[in-house]
Amino acid sequence: MKQRNRLSRAQRRLLYASTAALVLTGLMWLSVHQLAWPVMSRASMEGLPSPWEPWLMKLHGAAMMVMLFMIGRISSTHVMRGLRLHWRVRDGLGLLVGAALLALTGYSLYYLIPDDWRDANGWVHAAIGIVWTVTLLWHRRRPPGR
Repeated sequence: MKQRNRLSRAQRRLLYASTAALVLTGLMWLSVHQLAWPVMSRASMEGLPSPWEPWLMKLHGAAMMVMLFMIGRISSTHVMRGLRLHWRVRDGLGLLVGAALLALTGYSLYYLIPDDWRDANGWVHAAIGIVWTVTLLWHRRRPPGR
């Protein structure tokens, strides 16, 4: 039987809470930006974004800081032990690569890319975030026979 490599209850709760906050604020921002605040009304508002967008991005950024802390925290124990045990390595490494891609695309959205590329990069960022969340749920599945 494989040795256990579970996160502590506090680590799991903080990881899942920050994931939920990131997914919810990200999806809410997308819905406000793309659906609830259509381009037609932006023209009448002189191109202004929805008043919800800055607050959703502030919450998203705060949750991201918690997530980056958690990834760093569990990398020294959970990830290293999982690698030694050869237990769910592929999806675990996928989570780390996905987190790095999310950090890079998020950083580029905020600092690097020109405005005409922003929407496309935002959709790529959102797609990676959804795949990352599904991978996290897959990664935490119960082992066979339990």
